Amino acid sequence: MWNGHNERGNGFISSTKSIEKKWKLYINRLLGLFFICVICFTGVILGNEVSRAQLPNDISTEILEIAEVFQEEKINVQEWKLYGRKNVYKIRDLVAFQKEVNRLKQNMGHLSWNVIEEEDQWKAVGTHYNDLLKQEETLQLITTHTNSSKTSYLLYEVTGYGWEKPVATEIINNFHSNLTNISHEDFEIFSCMTGDFNDKIEGGLQNTTNILLEAFSAQVVEEIQEDTFVSVSAYTDAWNNVLPTHQGKMNLQIGLRTQGMGDKTTVIVGTPIITVEY
Repeated sequence: MWNGHNERGNGFISSTKSIEKKWKLYINRLLGLFFICVICFTGVILGNEVSRAQLPNDISTEILEIAEVFQEEKINVQEWKLYGRKNVYKIRDLVAFQKEVNRLKQNMGHLSWNVIEEEDQWKAVGTHYNDLLKQEETLQLITTHTNSSKTSYLLYEVTGYGWEKPVATEIINNFHSNLTNISHEDFEIFSCMTGDFNDKIEGGLQNTTNILLEAFSAQVVEEIQEDTFVSVSAYTDAWNNVLPTHQGKMNLQIGLRTQGMGDKTTVIVGTPIITVEY
């Protein structure tokens, strides 16, 4: 009896240990799957963050798209510009203005500076010309003031000449890198390109305007037509930077001007607006 009872006890213990072993194995597998899922999820998140970091800024790609249209339509690129603009709210007196100028001089040390402090305006302008890239660079801190209020803003501008995509890409990358050096806050960014046709345009200015609108998949919002001049404000779904108008939202402007019969025609395209005189 004792031996039989002992054997049954040993069998029960052995069975219990076997069940515990299976449960431990099952739990370990679940934990393993859990950690694998966590690692994969983390990898996906980090991968997405890296992908977003590597994606070019949406506004920057617009100047590339404008250049592609110019090349497709045989428009000679003369110059192109990128602007970054933001308000500065912390400047309330001359001391704060001078402190901000010193910070900019430290962060953008390659610029040559000129500071003007007048009764109704304080202005600091930093400039640089890159011989290798054929690029002009200007950073302005401007504070206008009255007895009751002060308004300050930063304007950073780069200008490239002609169009060689590798050079342009480097200028664009430098532009955004410098924006980060200037301020970690977001800038409003504008893109603008100027070119010309050497030969007489077939179909006139309006026909060329329609060709450009089609190339940008854009719809007219406002338009001015004259014999030697056309100006169009339009909207395209391709670009996110939008300005409201009384006629509807817009994010593209096109300007064409010809000097006379047989003369070359100047073409300017900007987003969300043209930022040069034409």
